[in-house]
Amino acid sequence: MADLQEGPAYKRLADELRAQIAGGQLAVGEALPSASQLVKAHGVSTTVVRDAIRILREEGLVYGQPGKAVFVRATPDESASERLTLDELTEGFQQIQEQLERLEPGAGRDAVEELRVEITDLRRSVAVLQAQLIELYGRVGQPYPRDKAPLKSDGGSGRLRRAAGS
Repeated sequence: MADLQEGPAYKRLADELRAQIAGGQLAVGEALPSASQLVKAHGVSTTVVRDAIRILREEGLVYGQPGKAVFVRATPDESASERLTLDELTEGFQQIQEQLERLEPGAGRDAVEELRVEITDLRRSVAVLQAQLIELYGRVGQPYPRDKAPLKSDGGSGRLRRAAGS
């Protein structure tokens, strides 16, 4: 683990909170200490606390409920796994897009069918990931952000609709 004494105060505080989440001292679903408690315990400013929590939020480790608290959303391993899987899906979609752009108007049906199969496989992966995210949000008592739900094809018509549960 990196030395927690290096870098700006907000990064050191984010590192310490991340380590507490990874080590189980702050469990998924549990509230972080309040900003005033963190300020007092670590001898830092409110701005330092806010910036540290922003980093953890961007990493997908915590989420805030205005007027309540900031809660642990996931461990660093869970969050990294989600990001990796989503990055892989994004790369897969980009590769398919590139393949579609290379197809000429008279391209063979086999190439088009192969792309359809790949798209179907990627859609299944997205659906599994979405189900896992919905379950994770449920475990931490947070509503799933439906406006960020992936889109699925509506049968073979090419029209788009919101994913199931949206």
